[in-house]
Amino acid sequence: MNINLKSRYKIKLDENWYELKILTMAMEHTSDSIIVTDRQNRIIKANHAFLQTFGYTEDEILGKNPHMLSSITQESHLNLEIWETLLRKKQWSGEIWNTRKNGEIFSAWVRISTITNEKHKIQNYLTVFTDLSALRTSQKKSLKLAFYDQLTGLPNRQKIVSDMQKRNPTACIIFNVDDFKEINDFFGIETGDIVLKQIGQWFERMNFFPYRIGGDEFAVLFHNNITWNDLRNRIIALMSLLEEKVFLVDEEMITIQMTVGAAIGNNKLLTRADIALNHAKKSKKTIALYAEHENVEEIYCANMRMSAAIRQALANRQIVCHYQPIVNFKTGAIDKYETLVRMIDHEGMIVPPALFLTIAKKTKLYPHITIEVVNQACNLFASRDEEFSINLSDSDIRDQRIVKEIINTILKTGTGPRIVFEILESEGIENYEEVAEFITKVKTLGAKIAIDDFGTGYSNFENIIKLNVDYIKIDGSLIQGIAENPRHRIVVETITDFAHKIHAKTIAEFVGSQETYTILKEIGIDFSQGYFTGKPGPLS
Repeated sequence: MNINLKSRYKIKLDENWYELKILTMAMEHTSDSIIVTDRQNRIIKANHAFLQTFGYTEDEILGKNPHMLSSITQESHLNLEIWETLLRKKQWSGEIWNTRKNGEIFSAWVRISTITNEKHKIQNYLTVFTDLSALRTSQKKSLKLAFYDQLTGLPNRQKIVSDMQKRNPTACIIFNVDDFKEINDFFGIETGDIVLKQIGQWFERMNFFPYRIGGDEFAVLFHNNITWNDLRNRIIALMSLLEEKVFLVDEEMITIQMTVGAAIGNNKLLTRADIALNHAKKSKKTIALYAEHENVEEIYCANMRMSAAIRQALANRQIVCHYQPIVNFKTGAIDKYETLVRMIDHEGMIVPPALFLTIAKKTKLYPHITIEVVNQACNLFASRDEEFSINLSDSDIRDQRIVKEIINTILKTGTGPRIVFEILESEGIENYEEVAEFITKVKTLGAKIAIDDFGTGYSNFENIIKLNVDYIKIDGSLIQGIAENPRHRIVVETITDFAHKIHAKTIAEFVGSQETYTILKEIGIDFSQGYFTGKPGPLS
């Protein structure tokens, strides 16, 4: 061998040695577990990560078959599949359940490759294990976050939907804690949270398996055949036990009541139980069972159709105002008008407010209606001399966007001295401070304030004084019966006397006959509103 050949041979050996050294270092420092086996699949080399992951020493595994690492739960046909794939494709990868020395079973992603000699015959096998334990733990945590309530640990709404798709339950019950907000307001949110946990635990002790599907709502599923009578009896028995149950939080004894909605069948159980629950609340019942003959779903569909019709009416300027005259008792002249909203449907028919305002209030459409009414009325009366009134709810006054629009419209149209805002007493006023602030703002523009429907609901003479009102509108239920019921007259006289003493004017609503008109004039009421003195209609 000449010198050049020897030199090249030495260089080649050095390169091979260097590459081998790099591969050995890489094998030792990688976080994946690696083993090399011979042609008989006996372990001849294992890296440090492998020894740590599986818990063996090198002496304990050298010469052993890697099959010793497989979990007994591993399907037997998998080994045959691995070897068939290796012979055909020279490599295989997949998830395998393995066993550590201490008996712990874990999942790993395994990649097996063949190492061939110069004649392309298999000489060794290289197996790389990637431990999936941390990934599986993370996935379990993610699933728990997605499907379990973090406060109570109970399965949540997503979980009940998933379980219903998989197991096809036969019945569903939804339990709603009555007036739970009062518990939070009175005892504090932390106490309320503890009560919710205890409710979940109480359901479990009663051999129910609850889901927490909302803030104060729990649900239970049944998978056996159950009749209406049996379901009702079980609910009644559970509610009887609840009446005797006292939840103890920091020595505070708290009792609760629940409203229950239930459904039986194979379709839309959760939705139908929720419909039954809403029906129970509206009808002030403790328990309601979904009954198809009541067409409750059709009512829901009708509500959806009305919501769409309101949206379309707003877009097409088919929300319109009618105006009802308000007559001065002394002069008999029309001094004022009340603005009343109407909707024109797609057939050109007038839809009364009772049919669409309630639905609008449950959607985000109601503020748009209020703004539309304010704009129409102010622009109309910008060129007229009478006063005009617009109804505002407590929610309108608390909506800063509506308040800003009202003030801008008044300034633009110059109607401040002739506009009257009627605040609905019958709906109750949640925050008198916010209402008082609104009144102060609009009164600086010359506007006046009326309290509507006074004499019903939460009527409070002290609050009337606080709000510095200009008009008190006496509720129609008192006016309509004044001729037949002397007590109605006493109440109306009392309100009138009180109003005059605080320098407020009175308006009688629902004046429907000459007899009623005469009595009210005798009492000394200032203004009359009703069909007797004028029906609502459009104004030019």
